[in-house]
Amino acid sequence: MGWRNTIDAWGRASMLFHWATAAAFITAYVVVYYVIWFVDPQTSIKPALFGTTPRADRVVPLLNVHWVLGLSIGFLTLPRLVWRITGGVPRHVAGSRLERWSADAAHWALYAILILMPLSGYMTTYDPTDFGLFVIPACRDTAFAAAIRGAFDLSVAQLEDAAWAVHSFIGAWLAWPLVVLHIGAALLHHFVRKDAVLRRMLPLRRSTG
Repeated sequence: MGWRNTIDAWGRASMLFHWATAAAFITAYVVVYYVIWFVDPQTSIKPALFGTTPRADRVVPLLNVHWVLGLSIGFLTLPRLVWRITGGVPRHVAGSRLERWSADAAHWALYAILILMPLSGYMTTYDPTDFGLFVIPACRDTAFAAAIRGAFDLSVAQLEDAAWAVHSFIGAWLAWPLVVLHIGAALLHHFVRKDAVLRRMLPLRRSTG
């Protein structure tokens, strides 16, 4: 198994990008909904479940985990796109032209979401994102945000509200349906059609079938 893609199989680099992104994506969702449902006193489920006690002082530290994961997804997606464009991809398994077009469209839609969600999410950050070895300032404190506010004559709150509307809409209505479609298609290929679509993305199983 090499690092580069071949006509019949994904290479180690593509597998690393794929599974690292998947793990970060799922974990980011778990963390943010844990904050919303259990930690933030303003949004937590009432009465509290499982003996949990909402604590405002834990909101930002936990959201920092969400921000780190989200920005990491954005940072991973850019080289992943370059790798996909320059390194080629395995050929499609047998299927109709519509199926091949749908698979490509779904993949590019996922790439767009993996860029738009981190970007719109970062634009709502009101505290620095601490990666441990370095810190990324809150978007509201950057020249990037100041330029956008100046160009569209927006206040800090107006820009962050607009970014939040985009981020929450994508997160609630676009990302999960596409992810479920992606997983469902992979399982369909694996268990019903019994072809190599899923197997060739698994590090421990490679097949050119």
